[in-house]
Amino acid sequence: MRIEFDDGTLLLRDASDDVPYGEWDDRVGEYRAQAHRYRALLEWAGVWTDRDEQATLHNGFAHTIEDAAHAFPKLELTPALHIEPRDYQQAALDAWIDHGRRGSVVLPTGSGKTFLGLQAIADAGVGTLVVTPTIDLMNQWHATLTNAFGDQLSEPIGVLGGGSHDVTSITVTTYDSAYRYVDDYGDQFGLLVIDEEHHLPAPTYRQIPEMTIAPYRLGLTATYERPDGKHELLDDLIGPVVYRAAVDELAGEYLSEYETIHMSVDLTVDEREQYDEEYQIYRDYVDSHEFDLWKEAGYQEFLKRTSYDPHGRRALIAKQRAERIARTAAKKLDTLDNLIKRHHDDRALIFTANNDFAYDISREFIVPCITHQTQTEERTEILDRFRTGEYSMLVTSQVLDEGIDVPAANVGIILSGSASKRQYAQRLGRILRPTDDRKPARLYEIIAAETMETYVSKRRREGVPTSADG
Repeated sequence: MRIEFDDGTLLLRDASDDVPYGEWDDRVGEYRAQAHRYRALLEWAGVWTDRDEQATLHNGFAHTIEDAAHAFPKLELTPALHIEPRDYQQAALDAWIDHGRRGSVVLPTGSGKTFLGLQAIADAGVGTLVVTPTIDLMNQWHATLTNAFGDQLSEPIGVLGGGSHDVTSITVTTYDSAYRYVDDYGDQFGLLVIDEEHHLPAPTYRQIPEMTIAPYRLGLTATYERPDGKHELLDDLIGPVVYRAAVDELAGEYLSEYETIHMSVDLTVDEREQYDEEYQIYRDYVDSHEFDLWKEAGYQEFLKRTSYDPHGRRALIAKQRAERIARTAAKKLDTLDNLIKRHHDDRALIFTANNDFAYDISREFIVPCITHQTQTEERTEILDRFRTGEYSMLVTSQVLDEGIDVPAANVGIILSGSASKRQYAQRLGRILRPTDDRKPARLYEIIAAETMETYVSKRRREGVPTSADG
């Protein structure tokens, strides 16, 4: 049998019907298999050879297999930055190696997942594709990879995305670009590194690992579990979770000591009257149809009905109006004013759920603002000034939750957000990078009392470690 890579799949020439993973393709008159079954097929055939040149034999007909699928090079790499890995980073790397260089590592934001990725790339010693969710993160990885390995390669670090199409032995790309071109380049990389891998189970993105033959795979994330349960797909696509460390395990020695402080404010009389009126319209409709809105299927059914039912549409608008009242409650700004005065010597990030509220806060308190509408050059300048201390506070919507390297801060203030545990954990992680003065980190969460925010706050904090609650 001869294994070839063909437009994102494996072509199994002269295969018999007992070959695992293979399906007959009438168009070519041969068996085909998904590209990510490459290693499993070699192991089944008895010709798999791992990085340490230790053959794994499973049967007696290895001589009948010809591997013509892979086109990835072997590399001899040593990270240029000679930094000793932290104990947990070394433990994570060792666990990944022990699991055949396949699997996921779950570490908090700010704990050095990129550094771990560099160690894995050097250890695997093969052509590598690093996949990131955003162009900003792609550029950050590119700079880090160039600093670490640029002088050891005969070609620059490749970039696939953001207007660039340069594929080399070590290439960094975005999810969107990888999905678009993986069928062309899926045979050229022996290691697949997936950053923020919780995005990967999306129907389009999961084709990236499926159409890549990479026998070695590393997934990195701070928030592995997904509300829809589709993180279970990662076990097959990337490998099992081989190492996990929670925030509380690293706080103090490797991350800042921290506390979370839960604060409630009352709505004004006018806000309460408007909120109760809109919320009641929404609840009456939901209760009359018995939607389970905390489950994805239930909420999708509610949204589906709003597309053709005028009463449902009014209920959705009422829900949105009630949420807006709670999220932008006037007394939140009074509390924010007190916190800004209390932490005038600290580095603080202020989080909101929408752009309009972020801009309102920016104007009210003369604080620089970053949203999805902020141009790249302006955003870079704001973050640089925050890094140097020229700016001590930033306000943002959801754009800084992940995918951007944010300078160290020790205070976070959540004025509004979703019920997502992932978002909450990521916002907490933004303030946990140790600072020179080793100040403890504080995450404030300000919610409007007796509103939907009470339930939203409870759900997003469930299962997320907290060290104080006040």
